[in-house]
Amino acid sequence: MSYNIEQINSGFVSLISGALAAGTTAGTFKTTVAVTFTNNGIFKSKAITDNLAFSAGHTALGNSQACLFGLFLDTSGNVTTSQGPIVASADPCPVPNAPASNLTPFGLIKVSTSSSQTFTPGTTVLGTGNTATYINIASMPGTAQ
Repeated sequence: MSYNIEQINSGFVSLISGALAAGTTAGTFKTTVAVTFTNNGIFKSKAITDNLAFSAGHTALGNSQACLFGLFLDTSGNVTTSQGPIVASADPCPVPNAPASNLTPFGLIKVSTSSSQTFTPGTTVLGTGNTATYINIASMPGTAQ
C-alpha cells in the first residue's frame, strides 16, 4: 500500500488548498487561505499565516539543483517541513518523507536554482535567483514532481 493511501485511510488529509505563496520576510512562506485538515481523523484548522519558517537541518542547494520541501501540520496547527532528495534542476523531484508520524501534509514547495545561483532554506528569498513552485496537496503525491 502506498504512503498516500495510508494517510487517507488513517485520517491525515488536507481538505482545502492553503494557496501557498512566498512570505513577506526573506526565507519564509505563507498560506493565504485558512487550511482545513484532518489529523488522525479529527477536523482541524490552520489560520492564514505569513512568515512560516523552514525547519532546521535542511541542506542548501547548489547551482542547477532542485528539490521538494514537504509542508506538514501537527494536531495543534504547527508547521514542520522536510526536504526531499536533491536532483539536477531539470529532473523530476522525488517527494519527501514525513519528518515524524501523525502529521498532515498540506503542500510542497519545489525549488530550482539556476546555473549561477544557490538556495539556502530559511535564508534565501523564495523566487529570487531561484524558481519556487507552490503545490497545494490533499495528501502526499505518489510520484516525483
